[in-house]
Amino acid sequence: MRGTILYVYYKIDAVQHAVLAPRVRDFQASLASAWPGLACELLQRPEAAGGQETWMETYRHGDGLTETIAAAIARAATEAGLPSPRHAESFIPLR
Repeated sequence: MRGTILYVYYKIDAVQHAVLAPRVRDFQASLASAWPGLACELLQRPEAAGGQETWMETYRHGDGLTETIAAAIARAATEAGLPSPRHAESFIPLR
């Protein structure tokens, strides 16, 4: 759907930050290669609570983020063994 942005968030143990950050960035780079036009971003909440960080991956596509692309992202994350549970939500620009 044109303008759709996919937000995927999850928690990690803060001690895993240095190991997981490059893994997620590599994961996103491979997705961007597989889906030309896919823009990926990795964010985190500024504060950690109880030794955990909350991370968010965002995905948008110039031609519109389709259900096919969203499903491919979820499938690839599972195959890559990325942290779970992963909570995914889609938003569109307010009109």
